[in-house]
Amino acid sequence: MFVRSTALWLTPLALLASLCSSFALAQGPMVEVVQVQRQLVRDELITFGSLASDESVMIRPEIAGRLARLHFREGQRVEEGALLVSLDDSISRAELAQAQANLNLAEKNFQRAQMLFKRGASNAQALDEASAQQQAARATLALSQARLDKTQIVAPYAGVLGLRQVSPGDYLSEGQDIVNLEVLDPLKVDFRIPQKAVSQIRLGQAIEISLDAYPGERFVGEIFAINPRLDEAGRSQAIRAHIDNADGRLNPGQFVRVSVILAERANALVIPEEAVMPVGEQLLVNLVVDGQVELREVRLGKRFDGQVEVREGLNGDESVISAGWQKVRAGMPVRTKAVERQP
Repeated sequence: MFVRSTALWLTPLALLASLCSSFALAQGPMVEVVQVQRQLVRDELITFGSLASDESVMIRPEIAGRLARLHFREGQRVEEGALLVSLDDSISRAELAQAQANLNLAEKNFQRAQMLFKRGASNAQALDEASAQQQAARATLALSQARLDKTQIVAPYAGVLGLRQVSPGDYLSEGQDIVNLEVLDPLKVDFRIPQKAVSQIRLGQAIEISLDAYPGERFVGEIFAINPRLDEAGRSQAIRAHIDNADGRLNPGQFVRVSVILAERANALVIPEEAVMPVGEQLLVNLVVDGQVELREVRLGKRFDGQVEVREGLNGDESVISAGWQKVRAGMPVRTKAVERQP
């Protein structure tokens, strides 16, 4: 009985494919590899807080009176000492003139009493009474001058004015709201941290904030005050930091996400999380060395955005198998396909 060889039944194209497949198996399976990267890795404490003005005051009159004139526009930036409000000062000026006249009379009476006392025509009691009247007249003059000065309300410091609550011609009572004044550069960031993290916070520590108004952007600040007393209800500690706001993009009252920078490693080794192979209590990675697979035990650090920091086990110049390591073993030859990682 005549039997044909199987190879005689293969077409030239099928034979070529078979030979290529055999060659690929000889070279090992295909795997994807990435280079170990060096980048900045931070240990951060994430919490939430709110922005507040560095200084905030409501401008109010210390005396009652009719509002004669407003010297500002709403939302205006003003300098320290700038005149903001004038109250009607006609009564105060009249009181000042009266006090000045009373002082002039008291001084003349005192001079006359001194002269009579020196001549022996008056006693010491009359001289003391004249001196007391003179001092009382001076105090009354100072009081009248102070009341007149308080009809002119000035800015206690440089800042930005808010919306006014009054109009010219209004009669203002003592302590009535007129307009708020805010210092917007820098801004304060008020936030809280849990009790377990208290030991990690210190004065001068860097923070970064982010907010929905500026997605993907971070603003850098620094802690300048720590409340020594923890909140008994939530067992948290109040922290306050400063954020530069020279461009005026941030506003008091905004809700922010706060990242407290606990530690930074500028040249940390980073690989994809999917490259890590857990085996029992060990964490292994598959390297490609001279075309063959090599297993390496590693110790990991922070995980973030699909990446993981390698604290121990790598030098930084290795090629790590990121996909396909499930079908390889140590010492096996492999074919590699380099994969570019997104920054």
